Order: sequence, then structure tokens, then C-alpha cells
Amino acid sequence: MSLLFDATLEPISMRRICQVLGWPEFSGTVAGRIPRLTFKDKVLSLDGDLEARVFDGRIVVSKLRLEDPLGAWPRLSGDIDLKELDLQSVTGTFSFGEITGRLSGYIRGLELFAWRPIAFDALLATPPGDRSEHRISQRAISNISAIGGGGSGSAMATLSSGLLRFFENFKYDRLGLACKLENEVCEMQGIAPAKGGYYIVKGRGLPRIDVIGSAGRIDWPQLVANLKAATSAGPATVKPGD
Repeated sequence: MSLLFDATLEPISMRRICQVLGWPEFSGTVAGRIPRLTFKDKVLSLDGDLEARVFDGRIVVSKLRLEDPLGAWPRLSGDIDLKELDLQSVTGTFSFGEITGRLSGYIRGLELFAWRPIAFDALLATPPGDRSEHRISQRAISNISAIGGGGSGSAMATLSSGLLRFFENFKYDRLGLACKLENEVCEMQGIAPAKGGYYIVKGRGLPRIDVIGSAGRIDWPQLVANLKAATSAGPATVKPGD
């Protein structure tokens, strides 16, 4: 069996798609032009780009290739570019803790085997020249620290001491995190080198707080567990004197 066709994907509500799939409900629409989609010899390939307009930004999928999609061991590969996503909408959807500002980045060389990630090179960061308001909550600081190996205990100890415990959110200059996955291990980096590691969040103004990552390598299963905990836990609290 084989097929070949061109198509135009009219805007479809992401909220409805997420309801059908049982995902967290995203705002926005998915739309795009599919200039050439081919299915032959159990391989589905896309010669054009598929674009989703979500979180007041864009996600573009390119070089999409899916081998043996109906079999027991499907393999998917492709590249993903994220452009100017609204962080307040993203973090609000996943109960992560509030962050305002914009987020851009990429996931290059993505490979999934049996729908499990086995390789990619990813970067998510504040885009250059972003002039939107940059603020981050205490909960978001704690979750980012835990996910990126920044030492959640250290970050929360800083927040719970002195005058910082009276502030619910803080200004930041920029933030970002990179992960290169290979052999179930992520090589981690941030937006810039820092003493003892790398900046995940670089603070600005007063009061200022920085989140510095210290883990150069993190096991992928542990990173996934940290992410699930950060997006599903109840509201974080900081008690004076803890």
C-alpha cells in the first residue's frame, strides 16, 4: 500500500484536539500547508512544514518521518522550532508556577522509538531582544531548580531566608535550559556559565535571585520524573524559617 497527496490543514482548535486526546488543554490553533506527504514501504514522510499556532506563538515541525507507524516498533524523527511562545500561557496550562515573558528554541534531531525519546538536541530560552515583562514566581523557581539540577533545596532555602520570603515573584533578565539526549543521558547547559555551573535563570533588579544549575549530566528517566512532579504537584509554599 502507498499514497501520495498534498493538503492544506485549515485552523483547528487545539483545545478540542487536547480534549479528544486527554492532554492538558492548550490555547490556539493548528494549521499549515502539507505540500507532499508520502506513505510507501511502511514509511510516512512529510516534505513540507506543519505549523501550530499555540500559546500566542508558533511551533513548526519539519523533516517529519515515521517508519512502520502501524507496527509494534514505530520510529519517528524530525525537527521542531518554537517561536515566541507566551510563557504565562505555557506555565498556566501545566500548573508549573507563573512565569511571564516569551520563549523560543528548538528540538533538533528528534528521534522516538516506540514513541519513547532516544535522541535530540534541545534548547528553550528567552529570545534575544524580548521586551515583554519578565517575572517569575517562587514556585516556578523551585521547579526549574529541580528539573535542571539547580539544587531545589538551595533555591528554596534562599527564598525562605531574610526579606526574600515576603516576595511572591521576582524580575529576571533571561532564562533558558538546554539538553542533548544520548544513551538515556542528558547533557545539560544553561544560558551562560556561572560559578559552580550555569545560569538557568539570571535575575535582574532588587530583590534578585539567580537559579544556577550544577548537574552536567542527568539520567533521562530522572529528568522526566522531575518534570512530571513539577507539573502535577500542588502549589508550592515557602515558610519563614524552614
